Amino acid sequence: MLHSYLLEALPSVREPGVIIGPVANLMGKVYNMLFELLHSSTSAGSLGLAIIIFTLIVKLILFPLMVKQQKSSFKMQQLQPELQKIRKKYEGKTDQMSQQRMAFEMQELQKNSGVSMMGGCLPMLIQLPILYALFYLFQNAYVYVDVIGANYTDIANAIINIPTTLRMEVFQPFAQEFVDTYKNVAIIKDGFDMSQVGDITMLVNYLKADDWAVILQNLGSAGDALAPLLETKNNIETFLTIPLVSKAGLSFPGIIIPIAAGVTTYLQSKIMMMMNPQQNDPNNPAAAMSKSMLYMMPIMMGFFAISMPAGLGLYWTISNIFGIIQQVVLQKYYKKKFAEEAAQ
Repeated sequence: MLHSYLLEALPSVREPGVIIGPVANLMGKVYNMLFELLHSSTSAGSLGLAIIIFTLIVKLILFPLMVKQQKSSFKMQQLQPELQKIRKKYEGKTDQMSQQRMAFEMQELQKNSGVSMMGGCLPMLIQLPILYALFYLFQNAYVYVDVIGANYTDIANAIINIPTTLRMEVFQPFAQEFVDTYKNVAIIKDGFDMSQVGDITMLVNYLKADDWAVILQNLGSAGDALAPLLETKNNIETFLTIPLVSKAGLSFPGIIIPIAAGVTTYLQSKIMMMMNPQQNDPNNPAAAMSKSMLYMMPIMMGFFAISMPAGLGLYWTISNIFGIIQQVVLQKYYKKKFAEEAAQ
């Protein structure tokens, strides 16, 4: 109910659209239930703990695809001698017809051997809408998580109770910065009212920890009612000293998230290359691309994580860690399985 109310009352909330919208709503409901379960036991770090458990749930749902991907990858390793014969057959033939025939024969070999050419891409393609939906979830956590929404509303009401002159003097610079940032959003174009709970709630979601420190200092005793509410906000949203609903940024401790996202992305890609010898084969046209992506992907993910909510970066990092564990376990399983089948 709070989710529906906020989306209706706060049209400046960026809805994810008709395709991603249902995914974001479903994930928001699941995440909200999980968060409330954890929050009832411990409020400190509950948002981060919910992300970790939520990531595990997503990985378990995608596990059958990971199994299919790993099985396809292991079969590709076994096909390498045959693929090498096909490449050698067309060695030195650079005309278009020869290249097309070589590609056709390699595809037919993979198809007849039960190797899915999309097996390696499918898990990533499915994760893209999930990542997109989670971006909206963490950027506007107060819309999807009832406890956070109620806390933001209480903060907005406490701000309204501050004498008008003082309220405008203290909050006007931050409100103007907010309006300038979102000047192309419809409701901002229509005006921003510091006496409306809905407008102030959007501002609360925009303000950072450093901003609140300045605000409380300028308010003096008039901000006494705000202090415990902001402490609750910080307690809910902070995980290992990192505010998860704010942009990770380049300052400490937020920068830990982009670094962790980049490092775990590199480790997962590196382990995948080590487990797939064909990606290190100089005669394999895809090998050069794989090596370049080994370094480009971590840089890209680290760069994206800087400007995104830290909660999304935490999700990606935990997802990578679970992915590495899955890769190692499944690789050992299929190596043993295919060795036994070969022996028989």
